[in-house]
Amino acid sequence: MRNEKERARQERLKRQRRRKKQLERAIRAQAIHCDRLASLHPTGIVSFDLELAGPFPDDIIEIGALRLDLSTDTVECFQRLCRPRTFINRTVQDMTGLLKEDLRHEKTLPETLPGFLDFVRPDDIVVGHAIGDNDLLSINLALLRINRDQHTEICFYPRYLDTVRLAQQFLPKNHKYNLEVLLESFGWQNREKHRALADAVASYVLLQELLELGRCKPAWLPDLMTRRGGPELVHTYLKRLPDA
Repeated sequence: MRNEKERARQERLKRQRRRKKQLERAIRAQAIHCDRLASLHPTGIVSFDLELAGPFPDDIIEIGALRLDLSTDTVECFQRLCRPRTFINRTVQDMTGLLKEDLRHEKTLPETLPGFLDFVRPDDIVVGHAIGDNDLLSINLALLRINRDQHTEICFYPRYLDTVRLAQQFLPKNHKYNLEVLLESFGWQNREKHRALADAVASYVLLQELLELGRCKPAWLPDLMTRRGGPELVHTYLKRLPDA
């Protein structure tokens, strides 16, 4: 009996690994290369970030995003906390200041995630720091669980720009590519580290800096600082370093 249970467990783990690899391939296929940017015609740009509870990559506890519509001059924001499915580990508690008891009255991820998926329009381009390896995978792993429980077939494979990959391309001599270090190299500092909306704002500012550095910023890419409400949003979460 024990051997049968162990074989069943091993088969389940193999299926999970295969499914994860399939998701990773589907996500990578949507990555945008700089040489294609000028020819694209998105409806908007969404910069987003997630905070996770820690133990499992699909246990999302915060979603933060901003959306710049190319047909208007406004900035829309999305920020939601989620009640964790498991527990929040000590590292995440220290980084974010979020505790499980603080989130016990929040909605669950299956209740919250559809609002974010609606926030991103079908022809939008999404932006984020390491989203190709982390955030997009976390959302699709969460959707696997939600689809199984709710008998749905939802996936999230938007076209995307990953600021880590852009930094590796344009700053190949850097030893570190974390968000804080890259921001500081362009004269910015995050006021509120490791919270989703703050990192979403920071990722968009970093995107603008990197595309300017690489001389491949497309004409259609909005400047957050010229958008209505943009400067206030930037200065809420970022500050300029004295020597910048």
